[in-house]
Amino acid sequence: MNTEALAIKYECARLSVPLDYKNPNNGLRAIIPIIKAPADPNVPYKGSVITNPGGPGALGTEFIYNVDIATHIASHIVGPGWDIIGFDPRGIGYSIPYGSCELVPGTFEPDRQNATTTPPNTRTRRNKRRSSSSNIVSNDEVVYGVLIPDDPPSWKPTAYATADFGSSACVNYTGAYNQAGQHMNTVVVATDLLQIAKALAREKSQCEDTVLVNYFAISYGTVIGQYFATLYPNHVGRFYLDGVVDVPSLVAQDTPETVLKHTDKAWSQFFTACANAGPTRCSFYTGRNSHAIRSRFNALTLKLNATRYELAEDPRAAIVTPILAALKQVMLTSLYVTWQRWPLVSDFLVAVEPLLASNDPADWDVDALMSLYAQYVAAKDPPAGPVGEVPESYPQVVCTDAVDVRGVEVTPEEEQLFKQVSRIGGYNAVGLKLLCTAWQIRPSWEWYGPVGGKTKTPILFGTTMLDPVTPYENAEKARKLFKGAKMIYVDEVAVSIDPGGLERVPC
Repeated sequence: MNTEALAIKYECARLSVPLDYKNPNNGLRAIIPIIKAPADPNVPYKGSVITNPGGPGALGTEFIYNVDIATHIASHIVGPGWDIIGFDPRGIGYSIPYGSCELVPGTFEPDRQNATTTPPNTRTRRNKRRSSSSNIVSNDEVVYGVLIPDDPPSWKPTAYATADFGSSACVNYTGAYNQAGQHMNTVVVATDLLQIAKALAREKSQCEDTVLVNYFAISYGTVIGQYFATLYPNHVGRFYLDGVVDVPSLVAQDTPETVLKHTDKAWSQFFTACANAGPTRCSFYTGRNSHAIRSRFNALTLKLNATRYELAEDPRAAIVTPILAALKQVMLTSLYVTWQRWPLVSDFLVAVEPLLASNDPADWDVDALMSLYAQYVAAKDPPAGPVGEVPESYPQVVCTDAVDVRGVEVTPEEEQLFKQVSRIGGYNAVGLKLLCTAWQIRPSWEWYGPVGGKTKTPILFGTTMLDPVTPYENAEKARKLFKGAKMIYVDEVAVSIDPGGLERVPC
């Protein structure tokens, strides 16, 4: 239990909404869990701000239950006098029906898997799809002075196998009409957002038909915001969307530039930041400047040419490949919150170095290396509550937001395009698209945009100049789609503007 959070005196509720807004009177209900950090009673009350931390898959309840985050939002983003509201989107966290497909053992909860009333069991159709392996093999490449080994040829069949397994499991666990899978796409969640606002209005004896939604969201939460602003423009109150996702490319699943454009450049800033921090604050510091630190890093990645081992059919490929994959995940995920995670990365690299001392991978202690990776993963996102994110939430939302790409082949040329945009995240992004080509569940309520229009209140978009997964160009594009919208830019490396960054913005 978060004992510090108890001082805030959180309030919790569960909101019953139609499972399917296309058939609202069929007797099936979904439950949306809601948490409120009440406004300071010592200042004039201003209203409620609903929040979403992104993902998709992040829990809005645990986001606000984190006392530091709730306090930061109240003090640095919205100011005093506001109730801060968090909620778990469909199929996620504490919501009912729950979207677990048991990909992480122990996360399946049968009591929460179905809507509150059970209709006839209707499964989604499955199409046969055939995949092909890419014959393209690239050598290690240097970008921004950083040596980043290529993913080996085995990545694609592994990705397809993972996609097929995940899709099959989710059809079995969540594919029925009365379960979560068909009702997790963003158009449903955006409508839930309106229902939450109406419920808050009823609680205060206000007119729900004219309620204005005040909303702060990050990353995927900006998709919810853009959908809401398009579908319910007269209900848009104060919207701040930070770290903006490009909706058209999300729907089409076709444009790596709208996700990975600045990823590799953002990572290259780690070495400058380490040099500026010095040896007392950056444990990976070496030499006199960022070049020396970069060279120290390159000496590690030079040993991780998994492609060479696989092409030679060398059994040591089985050692190198998972270590390379783990390192790339450390690099990519660290860019989301650099001020918090780069010190963790620095310590991780220092700990890895002696384990890779030998030039022969057969001498490496793989278990020790993967244990270090697990420690990093646990440290970068400490859980706020007993229920955390599950990996299937991402495709459950993204693949039902996207047009139907089942059975579409990801060509070698497309793989190359993703890799050229980012050496760090390119194949990771291709793997996510492969998930959608295998994903068999389609949404009951299909809506694919376009987004944009005139809103009751102009929207404020925020962005950093080196956002690794939601480039600033996305926010500039979205600003033009919504009449009267404004922009905030902050020159830093992170997904969205952190509260410290906002403090530096003159308003």
